[in-house]
Amino acid sequence: MLKSPSPRLSHLRSFVLSIGALFALGELLACGGGSSSQTQTQPPPPPPGAQCVIGPAVTTSPSVANGVGVVVPSTFMDLHVGSADLITGGDVSVPYGSIRLWDTSTGWAQINPSQGNFDFSTLDGFVSAAQGAGVDILYNLARTPTWASSNPTDASCSYDTSGQGGPGQCDPPIDLNADGSGADADRIQWVTNVATQYKGQIAYYEIWNEWNIPLFWTGTPAQLVRMEQDARCVVEGPPAGFSCNSNSTFLGGPGVGTAVDKSARIVSPSPVGAAVYLNNVQQELITYFGTTVPGNPTAPGGTFADVIGFHGYVSTKDNSVPCPNAEDVTTVVGDMASVVGPGTPGAGKPWFDTEDSWGKAPDEGFTDPDRQAAFLARDFLLQQSMGVARVYWYRWDATSTYGGALWTSSSGPTEAATAWGQVSSWIVGNEITAPGCTAFNSAGVWTCPISNPSGSWKGLAVWDASQDCDNGTCTYSNFTVPSGGYTQYVDIDGDPATTTSTGATVQIGSKPILLETGNQ
Repeated sequence: MLKSPSPRLSHLRSFVLSIGALFALGELLACGGGSSSQTQTQPPPPPPGAQCVIGPAVTTSPSVANGVGVVVPSTFMDLHVGSADLITGGDVSVPYGSIRLWDTSTGWAQINPSQGNFDFSTLDGFVSAAQGAGVDILYNLARTPTWASSNPTDASCSYDTSGQGGPGQCDPPIDLNADGSGADADRIQWVTNVATQYKGQIAYYEIWNEWNIPLFWTGTPAQLVRMEQDARCVVEGPPAGFSCNSNSTFLGGPGVGTAVDKSARIVSPSPVGAAVYLNNVQQELITYFGTTVPGNPTAPGGTFADVIGFHGYVSTKDNSVPCPNAEDVTTVVGDMASVVGPGTPGAGKPWFDTEDSWGKAPDEGFTDPDRQAAFLARDFLLQQSMGVARVYWYRWDATSTYGGALWTSSSGPTEAATAWGQVSSWIVGNEITAPGCTAFNSAGVWTCPISNPSGSWKGLAVWDASQDCDNGTCTYSNFTVPSGGYTQYVDIDGDPATTTSTGATVQIGSKPILLETGNQ
């Protein structure tokens, strides 16, 4: 059974859908990627000190706790990095397990600028850098080259000003029909070339980026389903019990996959929520999982994917509405979880939040560094508790901290980067334990119990979402340390541990602290 939309959002659905939500939201969202701002008119940042208002989250506690009892791997907290030189030069100072390549001049349009012509030099640099850093790669296969595009003069998604490859990139290939039929030969050749070039070096191939946003995709879900099927057949071969699309011709012949790299995995095309319609991820997955194509009518969208991808942004685009609220990610993930259960193509598959941060914050006034650190810490804790396997932050070196940047060339790592390191030390190698991250009371106090696998060390992350920071001043409430043997606490600012005990009163605010039974 599908979960009902979140209460605050239900009144929006009929309005949004009635006006053609996918196109209306295109100019509103565009959350992912620094390049998107180059093709849109953005409102100016608010005046200095004009911060947005923190409002209550849509939901008061997570609806699922699939991450409880799971030892957190090093690949949970991941990054976008815009330059391979930053990786090889050691400028990325936080621990991470994977990079996703987006806005890195490594898309289909950049690597394959004309038919039969491939330039892998930039992608080579990222692959080499990732190997040197000991992290894996999630590679997005999007951005149709002009020569292969069904709308080669479409300048709405050209990214011309940053040299990102020319017009027509958000449009489907010319040999792929709206219902998913057609040869899809250009796309098959592209995936075959990149998978062959990087066999054993790229771990994940993502089909498309934010396909519910016209800035990134103007085609149909059926075309994406077909591209998912063909990419899976090229890279791994079809899933057990399924065949490749009969309309496709691979190196092995019509309908016969090539399985170039059986170690790699396919990530479904990732929709994005955000703005005023947090459960848009849920709605798009319902559509995708219900879409079939000619040549393979028994395999709806998601069937040929190993991983279900989504984007967890909760940011807004209007100065009149509240700041992005980290707890709203529980709505995005919870609504998504309701449509990937038993009997769906998403059943049992990992969830990757392949792009996430506080978003395009200059439009929101979300520029306070304490607020940003608090958002990041809470966002990662909540997504882990709910069962998201990976979260890819956009991005380490965004052009400004309000775009999600954790580092700038002039100032180095930000306060949010320090919070990243602290939260990583709390959870990686440990597990969130029952009942997982829950709202402790209606006043906004949240708690996340954590333990190492042996149970010899325990922690309790706690924060008060009703508190705030603004221009260097933070507010706090009093919290009574519960029983459990907690003897100290640490914060996300990296300060030394403070001694405490059961029944003692500690101050908590928007930035989580971690009560501990001792040093890990």
